[in-house]
Amino acid sequence: MSAMAATARILRYTAFTLMALFGLLGGLFAAGYAFEDLSTWVAVGSTLAVAVPTIVLSVLAFRLPDATAPWFVALTGLVAVGTLLDAGFQLVDRDAVGPVVAIGVFALAVSLAVLGLHRSALAGVLLLLLGAAQLGGVVLGFSGELAEGGGPSLGAVLTTSSGVVVVPLLVVGLLFVVAGALTHDSLRVRHLPPTAHPAH
Repeated sequence: MSAMAATARILRYTAFTLMALFGLLGGLFAAGYAFEDLSTWVAVGSTLAVAVPTIVLSVLAFRLPDATAPWFVALTGLVAVGTLLDAGFQLVDRDAVGPVVAIGVFALAVSLAVLGLHRSALAGVLLLLLGAAQLGGVVLGFSGELAEGGGPSLGAVLTTSSGVVVVPLLVVGLLFVVAGALTHDSLRVRHLPPTAHPAH
């Protein structure tokens, strides 16, 4: 194994480990928030509503990385657009149901980190896109206060329930992108089968 391949492998597994730890801590925090503020059955339902899709997407990403890559691209686009629309038009009442959009971003990010074990460059770009959309959504949510010269600082924004996922997404995404660049990993969504050469 070349030095560049070895470095890429270290970066891939470092990125995956960071997101896995963040996913575990974030999942425990979200579950604790649900059980503290909601009735038991609603809390169980909301916890499963996050855990089950995350597990299913992660298994698919691990077992079928090439086949599911187009679905992850589409899903990332939908979640990114949804994040910005929710920030601009308040589609979800966060005071009533919590930071649903941020939790959706978080769940997708965990499965993208699993995809990154096989498709580093693509997963990294999608994580960076997701992180940028989440950052844009958080800033957009405070746009009224910022326009008036008030509002929290960027550091304070990144510690809100919606902003806390931004830095891990960007850091892990960047690690995957660098790992992919070191091994010339393809950004192609679909891997085409090799072209058959006619017999002479």
